[in-house]
Amino acid sequence: MGAPERSKSVPGDVWEVARWGRTLRIAEATRNSRVADVASAAAWFAAHGVRDPDALTAESVAEWVLAMEGADYTVETVEQRLAALKGHVRWWIRTRPVRRGETRRTNPAAGVAPSHVSGCAACTASRGAGRSRCTVRDARLRTWRVADFAASLTASSANTRNSYRRDVELLAEWMLDSGWGDSPGDADKAVVRDHLGILSERGAASRTIARRIAALRRYFTWATRNGLCPNDPTAALHSPAPKGRLPRPLDEATVVAILTTEDEEAPQWRRLRDRAVLEILYGSGLRVSEVCSLTLQSVSSRGDAVTVMGKGSKERMVPLSGPAVEAIRAWRAVRDEVAAPASGTAMFLGARGAPVGRRDVARLLDDACARAGVAGGAHPHALRHSFATHLMDNGADTRSIQELLGHSDASTTQRYTHVSKERLRLAYSESHPRA
Repeated sequence: MGAPERSKSVPGDVWEVARWGRTLRIAEATRNSRVADVASAAAWFAAHGVRDPDALTAESVAEWVLAMEGADYTVETVEQRLAALKGHVRWWIRTRPVRRGETRRTNPAAGVAPSHVSGCAACTASRGAGRSRCTVRDARLRTWRVADFAASLTASSANTRNSYRRDVELLAEWMLDSGWGDSPGDADKAVVRDHLGILSERGAASRTIARRIAALRRYFTWATRNGLCPNDPTAALHSPAPKGRLPRPLDEATVVAILTTEDEEAPQWRRLRDRAVLEILYGSGLRVSEVCSLTLQSVSSRGDAVTVMGKGSKERMVPLSGPAVEAIRAWRAVRDEVAAPASGTAMFLGARGAPVGRRDVARLLDDACARAGVAGGAHPHALRHSFATHLMDNGADTRSIQELLGHSDASTTQRYTHVSKERLRLAYSESHPRA
């Protein structure tokens, strides 16, 4: 059983991958990545006698997943490619309705799952506090020793360690896909530059590429020191200058609409959890990672503030808004309905008791935006931007906002001053008779 190879296109595009990609309402870089995921799957299935999605079976999808796992692809990549395939097949079925009297078709990929998921207790702990390691996940890409590299970043936060690890894993998997080799010693300057070039072609932001270069520099410095590769292929790389951009806050009416909408068909515990998460994101301006890492002990004894572990493992206390206090109290009253042994003291939980992750928060916000009629949805960080901008618009000083947001550099907070000026200029131009 051969390993799935990444393919840029499918001959004749029998799977209509490009057409499916145009229906995805997501960022360009993410869309291009999903298209590449499905194209690689289609190429693998074609090589194994499955011509189009109509010929797929649950067994053939399971074989494909097993092939990826056997070829050392990471847990996250297997999950991502399987999710992309499920979405494509769902679209394929929806765009080809059955005729009257015909049997309704089902998605053969719907019931297939990887043998190991990133939501396991060990993986979750590794992503959070970084105190444990998952033996299954760490066994993938064994020649790269990415787990040992991440563990060596003792001065970095858990989020930085996990981000750097993932950046290295993506390079390693791209080399597997492209046939460049399966060890860090196979990487040279041309390989790394090609990898970064493809990221740029797919629409990755300059900040993303700069972060990827920083991660690879740290890794290959470590790998060279530990004898995994003879030379550092990143020695002559230059990071692109990040393009300055202002935050994009939501207006107050839109935020209120998002916070007050509820999914009437969802169980009560989920409605209460979602409300509490959204109230904290906006009412306290927390990062999504900070919300996910909250514990029951994070809330003060009076219940009107939370202790947050921010970037660089810096701790700060942030006040809670009145609606957030009530939302947290209501959620904690029903938390035990979904709590499990693996829940620990995590504040917010999913249906199976595991702590919520970034994707869970992004998903619940997308659902809220859809119910509120917010075109294009919103990212969790947009609520943090809105928190800071609305404080600035209503007279809060920059220093106070900096403390609330946990910014180490005042220049980061200064961006919101520019946003407020732009909003003031827009209001003037739209309202003044001689503007």
